[in-house]
Amino acid sequence: MEARVDYIIVGQGLAGSALAWELMGRGKRVKVYDLPGENRASIISAGICNPITGKVMTRTFLADLLFPFLNQWYPQAERKLGRSFFYPKPIYRPFLSLAEQQQWKEKSAAVELRDFVTKVCDTSPLPGALNDPHGGLLIRQSGYLDVVSWVATIRDALKEQGAWTEEYFDEKECRVDDAIHYKGVTASQIVLCNGLAARNSQWFGWLPLRPLKGEALVVKMEMDNQNIVSRGVYLVPGRDPGTFIAGSTYQHEPYSLEASEEGREQILTRLKKLVRNPFEIIHQGWGIRPTVTDRRPLMGSHPDHENVIIFNGLGTKGVSLAPYFAKLLADWSEGGPSLPAEVNISRFKPLYSK
Repeated sequence: MEARVDYIIVGQGLAGSALAWELMGRGKRVKVYDLPGENRASIISAGICNPITGKVMTRTFLADLLFPFLNQWYPQAERKLGRSFFYPKPIYRPFLSLAEQQQWKEKSAAVELRDFVTKVCDTSPLPGALNDPHGGLLIRQSGYLDVVSWVATIRDALKEQGAWTEEYFDEKECRVDDAIHYKGVTASQIVLCNGLAARNSQWFGWLPLRPLKGEALVVKMEMDNQNIVSRGVYLVPGRDPGTFIAGSTYQHEPYSLEASEEGREQILTRLKKLVRNPFEIIHQGWGIRPTVTDRRPLMGSHPDHENVIIFNGLGTKGVSLAPYFAKLLADWSEGGPSLPAEVNISRFKPLYSK
C-alpha cells in the first residue's frame, strides 16, 4: 500500500527547508528526499540578509517586501521550533573617502532607502578595529542566519514526523500522471529544490541554472561582533566565540572542486585592507551556488506536467529570498494567486523543447 502525502520535496537546502516549513505550518503532509553532504552552498553560507547591495549600493530586489517578511518569518520559526538560528544585526559598511561619506549623507534621505539606513557615521563604531577613518554606513533590517543550524533544525522536525529520507532521488523511478508516484509514496505534487542537480533533471534541465563557486574563511580575532562588517569582504560572527566568517569569492566555471589558494589569497588581501587587528585562519570552505542568468529565482510548473514544480536558483541571496517565495509558492500551489512573472519559469519557455 502506498503512503500518501501532499508534497514530495527534493532537496533540503535553503529553498527546500523554507518550503517544507511553510507547508508543514499549513498542515500539509510532506516527504523530503535529501543528501546533506551535497548541500555545499548551504554548508559554507554566511547567511547574510542585506537590503542594500551592489557596486552602487541600491535597494535589493523586492527589498520592501522581503525584509519585513523575513524579519518576522524566521523569529516565528525560532519560537515554534525552540531553537535559535536567526540574528538580526546592523551591517556596517565603511566609507573609502570623505566624498563617499558626503554622498551618503544626501543619498540616505531618499525615500527608497529611508527604511534601510540607520545612520551615516562620521567616525567608526568599531574604533581601532578597522581601517575606516571616514566612518561608514549602518544598514538596518539586516542580519544573518546560521544556515547550518537552520537546515539541521528543519531536518530534525521532518524526522520527527517520519517525513525525511536520506537518499538520492532518482527521477527515472518517478512516475507522473494525475499524481506523483515514487518508491511506495504517492504525492499530489513534487517540488524540486535540489540546486544544481536540477541541471541534469529530465524535467528542468533546459532552465539556465549556472553554478557559481564561493569560498570563505573562518578566522579568529578580537573584535566586537555587534555589527556585520562588509566592504570588499564581509565579516559575520561565527559559531564559536571570537570567530568570524570572512568571504566571499565569486567564480564561474571552470573551477576546482576544492578550496583553492587563489580564493584564500583573494579573501586575505581584502581582509587585511579592512581590519587592523591580527587574526588567525581556522578553516577554509567552499560551495557551489545555483544562480540564474537574470538573477531571479526559478519557480513554477513544468510545461507538460503542472504537478511537477521547481523552486530553485536563489543564488547568493537565498536567506533573504527563501521565506517570502516559499510562501508565494505554497499559496500558488494551493490555488492562490499566480506566481510573479519575474520569477515564473514561463519566462524561459522558449528554451524548452520536448
